[in-house]
Amino acid sequence: MKISLLLLTLLATTGAFAADPAPDAGPAPTAAETKAVDDLAKLGIDARTIAASLNWRTALVRLGKEKPDPKIFAALKDVANLAELDLAGVQLADADLANIAGLKNLRVLHLEKTPLTDAGLEHVKGLTNLTYLNIYATAVTDAGLAKLKSLPNLKSLYVFETKVTDAGIATLKEALPKVNVVKGMSAEEIAKLTAKPEAKPETKPEAKPEEKPPVTAAPAAPAAPAAPKAENKAAEAEIAEAQKKLDALNAELAKRTATRGKAAFLPPKTPDALPEFTPEYAAADKLVEDLKPEIAKATAALEAAKAKLK
Repeated sequence: MKISLLLLTLLATTGAFAADPAPDAGPAPTAAETKAVDDLAKLGIDARTIAASLNWRTALVRLGKEKPDPKIFAALKDVANLAELDLAGVQLADADLANIAGLKNLRVLHLEKTPLTDAGLEHVKGLTNLTYLNIYATAVTDAGLAKLKSLPNLKSLYVFETKVTDAGIATLKEALPKVNVVKGMSAEEIAKLTAKPEAKPETKPEAKPEEKPPVTAAPAAPAAPAAPKAENKAAEAEIAEAQKKLDALNAELAKRTATRGKAAFLPPKTPDALPEFTPEYAAADKLVEDLKPEIAKATAALEAAKAKLK
């Protein structure tokens, strides 16, 4: 009787575990991936797994001002389980990104402060599992932004200090209504807002041909240019202060987003599902979301200051 009860208990326990399958650890690394990871390590790039029990990987590439060794991108293309790739600041060429076009498991991609142009995004538009993309401080325009319409899972996109316009963002959001696009003001826009109006040069009236200027009359001194309106001075100072605050918030948002991008996540339980976020990711995501109302408020303050210019 005791043996039967024990057997029933074991069967019930086994059934409980079977009903709650473990998260998908990802495909086992191929020989090509293992070799690529070793090759990257020799080049100073650590393509580590995001957790001890998972095969999904994250890679951080930091080279300073050096040009990347072509071997880095040649190796990256074989790391099929790569889920996060940080190339921020790398002096890459658009053609280098052709090597990551086949990384279909990639979810997080940092390309900020790189020489990226619209041509480079041609190699990104096929990464359909991408949820986060940072192209801050690049040469991307609306034409490049349009290529991202093919990324159905994209949730976060950072485009400040690029050539992207509000019209380009609006067009992208028509195709991807759930994407959150963060766009600060460009240096040109800031300069245009804070520049003082140029004083028009004073023109002297021409003397009539039949008249001669009086001999005894001293030439009239040119009138001094009109001083800027006091209201404009105050408005310009307010604009500069509001812009400074907004830029600081955007910089902080970029830091928090980068932290969130590096937080581990669990791969999907089924092929059609998205990966599940860990508590660490959720906490980092909350910090990002908490900052967005402040950015909206700072943006509104900047627009109000701009409206005061006479």
